[in-house]
Amino acid sequence: MKTITLVLAMLFSVSFYAQKGNFPALAGHTLEGSSINLPLAGTKKFTIVGLCFKRSAEEDLKTWIQPMYETFVAKANGTDYFDVANYYDVNYYFIPLISGFKKAASDFKAATQKDLWKNVIDCDTDIAVLKAQLKPGSEDLPYFYVIDTNGKIVEVVSGKFTEDKMDKLQEAID
Repeated sequence: MKTITLVLAMLFSVSFYAQKGNFPALAGHTLEGSSINLPLAGTKKFTIVGLCFKRSAEEDLKTWIQPMYETFVAKANGTDYFDVANYYDVNYYFIPLISGFKKAASDFKAATQKDLWKNVIDCDTDIAVLKAQLKPGSEDLPYFYVIDTNGKIVEVVSGKFTEDKMDKLQEAID
């Protein structure tokens, strides 16, 4: 039993270790229509990239949308200098790598807040190449990668939203 636990622990740690390194080159277009390449060259901000590999990850992904929007996208309407959205000045992108997204993009736009369109990328890069380089443990989970200013992945979380996972993302940025 101890051997099985040790082997599983080693495989789990190797799977997350494999995800750390440089974020692969990715090209696409935002829902606004702007071309974009990740990781961003010459940026002075960290970047958070949320990836969804399959529709089966959609329910877990939905648990992240509002907390991620409030923390990394929304800007305060007042002069509250302690507002979290003002403090975390990061680039944030969501990339649905699911089949049929190109066809569903207009429906997605209709159901999404307009100020979020610049943060959603329709990927032009071969998804198989991205999977091979990122090595997700399960394609049935959404993944969130924190990328430093040099293009290196410094943190990865996956699955349903929890405060602990959000704390990990925020700590990686700090």
